[in-house]
Amino acid sequence: MKITWVRTSPARRALRGVVFGALLAFVARPSVIFAHEVWLEADGTGTKLYFGEFGDNLHEVSPGYLDKLVRPTATVISPKGEKSLEGKRLRDAIAFAGRATNVESVIAVDLAYPLLEGKDGEKPLRTAWTPAARHVPELRAHSPKLSLDVVPTNGSGQFQVTFRGAPLANADVKMVAESGWGLQGTTDEKGKVSFRLPWKGNYLLLVRHKDATPGKRQSAQGLEEAFDAASFATTLTFATSSGLPSPSRPPPAAPNKPK
Repeated sequence: MKITWVRTSPARRALRGVVFGALLAFVARPSVIFAHEVWLEADGTGTKLYFGEFGDNLHEVSPGYLDKLVRPTATVISPKGEKSLEGKRLRDAIAFAGRATNVESVIAVDLAYPLLEGKDGEKPLRTAWTPAARHVPELRAHSPKLSLDVVPTNGSGQFQVTFRGAPLANADVKMVAESGWGLQGTTDEKGKVSFRLPWKGNYLLLVRHKDATPGKRQSAQGLEEAFDAASFATTLTFATSSGLPSPSRPPPAAPNKPK
């Protein structure tokens, strides 16, 4: 398992708009492998879903790119069952009325994000992108639920990545602390990856996966729409109370202006 140190740099932040534009155009190349993501943060008695870049402290807003999340849903997963949460759109987040206890987790997903229009050579390529997120109050073993999921297996920094319930080997996983410091690793043949967690505070893990199988889905308007390929991006957020004091979080980054 390979672990690589990464850091959010000023140059990367300067190229943020370019990278996001490439994502929307879905140019499938390594430079956009870690573009925008959605993630969850517990807030008071609720949970907020953000769209942007966690390590850059970038939150897209409404009116703006946050409105690309047209039908996000959130669910509390507990040993006793599942509970759907009601959501309310704010300027820089979607607030859900509920949060997880220590033995629970919250998952969120948007199954109707607008199809990404691109090309495979000269052939049009329509890609169904599924952004999803999971938040756990503490590191303990959880069962996968999302199509592409990443869950802790214990409290020591080991995580399991699955795709449609099966372990996903050789998946690139990025871990970012709220300061922008991070590591990048690859899952083993059992879909597992481990990271050291040196800082107190909040962390995010991000995994992406592509499926070249064509299919159909229901649009936000309730219409059937066909796609040529599917792409998934899922995050896991959690906080630790042990470790060194975390470096400060970057100042809030300006949201991208819709084109």
